[in-house]
Amino acid sequence: MSWILYLEQSLNGLQFGLMLFLLASGLTLVFGIMDMINLAHGALYMVGAFLAAWLAQLTQSFWLGVLLAIPLTALFGMLMESSLLRTLYARDHMSQVLATFSLMLIINEATRMIWGTDLSFMPPAALSGPVELLPGLYYPSYRLVIIAVGLVIAGLLYLAVTRTRMGAWVRAGASNREMAMAMGIHIQRLFTLVFGLGAALCAVAGAMLGPLM
Repeated sequence: MSWILYLEQSLNGLQFGLMLFLLASGLTLVFGIMDMINLAHGALYMVGAFLAAWLAQLTQSFWLGVLLAIPLTALFGMLMESSLLRTLYARDHMSQVLATFSLMLIINEATRMIWGTDLSFMPPAALSGPVELLPGLYYPSYRLVIIAVGLVIAGLLYLAVTRTRMGAWVRAGASNREMAMAMGIHIQRLFTLVFGLGAALCAVAGAMLGPLM
């Protein structure tokens, strides 16, 4: 294996791994704080991707479609949490698995009914070409943007969890829910916000990977 091929595959792994990190971090927040197994979490990734593709076609702007899809997916996730998933918190994990698996199937079929099974979604023309990183090493510029976006969001998420008041609430809720409630933290509102954040992270991953998949 040549060093160029090795570097290319390393960058591909970094790019895909960062997007998986966004998916996993949202799922980890939901399970760590709410103690709920949500198999429908991946469906939010799909919703974010299709929303971004549809809005990009509607606005004729890739970046505007992505930026609009993120808050809309977060809103969809918060509505889903406050109307359906909230009833599952007191249930055992097996009930949560069965209920959220059913919800995943419903969202999949609803997405297929609205947008079909495929929707054209192309990256901006300015990012369609390769960039020469090293002599002989050309790498797609759009994949470099995905890596940059993933690193920036990972850094911001770390700062939000470790350095902000909401991050302290999140850590308190994950550590001891009853004590957090006794200290005055509105735990239901926190759950909804955390679920919205997880949905937004799904939307970022889905919107950025959509043109590649």
